[in-house]
This record gives sequence, C-alpha cells and structure tokens, in this order.
Amino acid sequence: MIERILVVLVCVALGVLAYRLTTRRQVQKASASAVLDPLLSDVPLGTPAIVYFTTPTCAPCRLQQTPTLGKLQQEMGDGLRVIRVDATENPEAAERWGVFSVPTVFVLNRDGQPHKVYNGVVDGETLKRDLTA
Repeated sequence: MIERILVVLVCVALGVLAYRLTTRRQVQKASASAVLDPLLSDVPLGTPAIVYFTTPTCAPCRLQQTPTLGKLQQEMGDGLRVIRVDATENPEAAERWGVFSVPTVFVLNRDGQPHKVYNGVVDGETLKRDLTA
C-alpha cells in the first residue's frame, strides 16, 4: 500500500515539475518574440498587458475567460491592454509565443515583457495580482 502511495506522489511531483518547466519555456519563448512583436505595437510603454490566445470553438474561452478579461478591462480601464488573438486566424503568432492550447493567457509587465503564463482558464483576482506585482 505504501509503495503505491509513493509511486503516486512521485508521479504527481514529476507532473508538477514538467508543467513548471513547460511554462518557463513558454515565458522565455514569448519574451524573445515580444521585443518587436506586431501584436504589441499599440501598447504604450508603462502599461501592463494581457495577451489572450483563443479560438472560436473554445467553450471555456467563450464562457469563462473572455467575460473575466472583459470585467478586468472595465475595472482597470486605460491602465490595462488586453490583446485577443484568434489562434486559428493567426497561427504564426501562436507559434511565436509557444501556445499549444487555448485559452492561453500571458501577463506582460509594464516593460512589455511576459512574466507569467496560464494554460487554461485563470480567474480575475489572480490576473489582477499578477498585473500589480
């Protein structure tokens, strides 16, 4: 019985490690492409931004993530830019940013550099905390 529990714990630990390494690579890839990326051309310096990758067929995007980002945009007004990217219409951008699933949300600091990525739905409070950090 104890052996099974240890095997499960090792598998969970390896899964968490793999996920963290994957998100770190995504942020590094996005940081390299963010320097001159046309997606960020209209973001003023000093304004935090969110780059949100979605598709028309993504139900969690439509039902959860898009309303959350809309509410956050209303709360923060001009103090935040939300850049919505349809990954089916712009697969080159998805490739540049290292997106492999939707929704994927990148949080950019005031210098325009990605510092956090979320693969899947993320709540507004977490995003707000990341934007003000």
